[in-house]
Amino acid sequence: MKIIITLLMVSFYSLLSFGQKKELYVNDNFDHISKAEFNKKYSESLYYNLRIKSDSSYLNVKVSRSKKGRIELKILFSIKNIFYNNKSEEFSEKNLFLINYYPGKDNCSTNGYKLNFKTKHNQYRNKFEKVENLKQLFIYKTNRGLRGFGNEMDWQPDINNLIESTFFPIHYPCGGFVVIDNKGNYISGRGEYCYWEGLLNGIKTFANNGYK
Repeated sequence: MKIIITLLMVSFYSLLSFGQKKELYVNDNFDHISKAEFNKKYSESLYYNLRIKSDSSYLNVKVSRSKKGRIELKILFSIKNIFYNNKSEEFSEKNLFLINYYPGKDNCSTNGYKLNFKTKHNQYRNKFEKVENLKQLFIYKTNRGLRGFGNEMDWQPDINNLIESTFFPIHYPCGGFVVIDNKGNYISGRGEYCYWEGLLNGIKTFANNGYK
């Protein structure tokens, strides 16, 4: 996905040589869209806009807050092997994997945000632990600002940037989550993420109905 973004920017720079405006607009799949489509109003519960600066240019991304899809089983195997390697974990076909992802400190991840996340985690922790076959991970890209979440969560570094490159190709503010089943089907939330009951209900629905 990073290669796609790089190619987009290269294409954009070629446009600059012809005097075009220093703005590029893309949708959630990094396909080119018009400025009008980018500015089109949608429910804030479904979409939000990101503006990424690169030198003197800007990449404007219309982000879908949720995404679903399927990863290759070899990627799921790598996730199991890398992040559960020292946990003596046993896996079954009924397993669900919840990955809480923190991309690093940004304007969204204030002390207030982290305190709220910590409070919600303490509030719902037992309920998440009671979800049958759920295996949970807390993964960070960089530990800058991580201290504010407290000591109750077992944070691990994103080794080889596996989680970032697979699910979070750009920096979504305040991180996100991914839920994966044992066939590689997944649902994810990107940006302004917090541990909450809605996620708990979403996991249960996903477990019963899959991602379709």
